[in-house]
Amino acid sequence: MSAAIIRRQIQSAASVVRILSRFVVALACALTLLPNVLAAAEAPALKGALLIPAQATKAEMASLAAQSFNAVVLLLEDSVSPRAVRAAAARARRAKLQLFYWIEIGRNPSLADAHPELMASLQTHPEWRRRFPSFPAPTTNQVVKNYPWVPVLYAESFPLHLQRVEKLLRGLPKPSGVFLNDLQGPPSACGCGNDFCRWTTDYGPLKTAQRLGDDAAAKFVAAVGKLVPGARIIPIWTTECAEHDREVACGRVSCFTGKCWPEYNAQLQPVAKESEWIGVRLPLSDFSAAESRSGAPGEWQSAALRSFSDLLPQRGGHAVSSKRLVSIVQGWEVTAADVETQLRRSAAAGVGGIVVAFTAIEQGWQPKLFTLPANISVPADARHRAH
Repeated sequence: MSAAIIRRQIQSAASVVRILSRFVVALACALTLLPNVLAAAEAPALKGALLIPAQATKAEMASLAAQSFNAVVLLLEDSVSPRAVRAAAARARRAKLQLFYWIEIGRNPSLADAHPELMASLQTHPEWRRRFPSFPAPTTNQVVKNYPWVPVLYAESFPLHLQRVEKLLRGLPKPSGVFLNDLQGPPSACGCGNDFCRWTTDYGPLKTAQRLGDDAAAKFVAAVGKLVPGARIIPIWTTECAEHDREVACGRVSCFTGKCWPEYNAQLQPVAKESEWIGVRLPLSDFSAAESRSGAPGEWQSAALRSFSDLLPQRGGHAVSSKRLVSIVQGWEVTAADVETQLRRSAAAGVGGIVVAFTAIEQGWQPKLFTLPANISVPADARHRAH
C-alpha cells in the first residue's frame, strides 16, 4: 500500500473521530439539559398564590414571579372594598401574573347569623360531642346546627349564595378563573366529628331547609360561570375520610365503608362533567398529631389525590384525571421546606395546577342550638337521632 493511500485513510479516520467527538459533546449537553426539559414538560400549568388583597404588594408580586409563580388568586371578602381588589389585580397584571379570584361559599358567618335556619345540622351520630363535651342536649323542639356552615345545597340558600357572588364580582377586572370553596356539606356532616366528612347537610329527620339534588353544586358552578363568561370556574373539593381514620378521627364510626364515599361520589360526578378543573383542599396535615394516621406531614396529600383515579370507580363513579386537579396546599403557618415538600408531592402526582394558600383557609365549626319553627313537625323517633 502506497504512502499516499495510507495518509488518505488516516485523514479520513481523523475526520470520523472529529465528527464522533462533536456528536458525543452534543449528546452530553442534551443529556445535561434533559432533566430540565422534562421538568418543564411535567410542571403544572398553573402555579398560583392565594392572597388577600393587602398581601398583594408590588414587592410580593416580584417575589412570586421570581419563584416561578404564574398566577395570583385574590380572596374576595364582603369586608374588603372593590377598590382594594382592583388595585391588587392591577399589581398582579403589571407583574405579568394571571389573575384569579377565590370566594368562600359554605362557611359564611354573616349568612348563618342572618338565616340560622339555613345552617346544616348535626344529627344521628353523637361522636362529634367528644370535641364539645359540655354542649347541652337539645330539647324536644330544638336541633343542633353546625355554625357557621350554610351549604349551597339548599333551595333557599342557593340563590342567596349566587347573589353574594355576583355582588363580590361586580365591577372587578375579568379574571382567568374563579375558585369556589366548599360547595359540599359541612365538617362532621354525619355527626362523626371528622372535619373531612362533607357528604350530607342533615343526617337525620329534622330539616329546616329543602335539600336540592346531587347536581346542586354543579348547577351552582354553571350559574357562576354565566356571571363571568370565558373564565374557568373551579370548585374546590374536600376528600372524604380514609379507612384508617375510623378508630380515631371518625370516632369509630364506619364512614369509609358506609354512605360517605358513595354519596360524595354522586355529588362529585356532576361537578366533574361541569368543570374542567377541580380544586382539592390539601392542608399540610389531615388531622392533629394525636389523631392522624397518615404518616409524615403532607404524606396524606398523595393518597387524597390518588383517590380521584383509584377510589371513585370503586364507589360507582368515573375516575378524574390528575391533570384536571388543582392542589390547594398550605402556605400559612408552615416553613418554606413544608411548602416545597407539598409542591413536590403534587407535582409527582401529575396535577394540572397548584395553588399555595398564603392566607388561612378557615374551616372551623361549632354546634349551636336552634329552636324549630312551629310549622316543622318533629317525628316521634327523631329525638334519639337529633343529639
